Amino acid sequence: MELHEYSEGELLEAGREAVKREQWSRAREFLDEYVHRFQARRESVPASSLATYALCIAHLKEPNRGLQLCKQALNADLRNPHIAWCLGQIYLLNKSRRDAIEAVERGLRVSPDHYLLLRMRRRLGVRQPPPLPFLDRRHSLNVRLGRLIHRLRGSSAAA
Repeated sequence: MELHEYSEGELLEAGREAVKREQWSRAREFLDEYVHRFQARRESVPASSLATYALCIAHLKEPNRGLQLCKQALNADLRNPHIAWCLGQIYLLNKSRRDAIEAVERGLRVSPDHYLLLRMRRRLGVRQPPPLPFLDRRHSLNVRLGRLIHRLRGSSAAA
């Protein structure tokens, strides 16, 4: 079946299914057509769909364009946890862990039990506060004490 024969709902569903399977090129084919139909009518693309499209673009070696589109989607719908998840994924592709964590935390403030955001936060890990908060996190005392505390907690957790 040719892409022009699909309804918009079918294009979106097929694109999202390909994203779940991490078939980025296939997902982009469907989502490209979906987005172009909205643009041809001079309508704005639904924010959640735009974020999914942005994720595909970022995975296909256009991370800056993907980031720009995802931020556009976020501005259109600040309370959508799916957009926060997509933004976090794109930040990780861009090697920006700190921004990814911020995006995940922002999404969890809106939707505290969003499965994908919770899983992403677990995978990213959460920094503990520095042992000596009056010193910079990178200060040698904080670094050494932090490592010692981590080692002690790690061995006591294993026991």
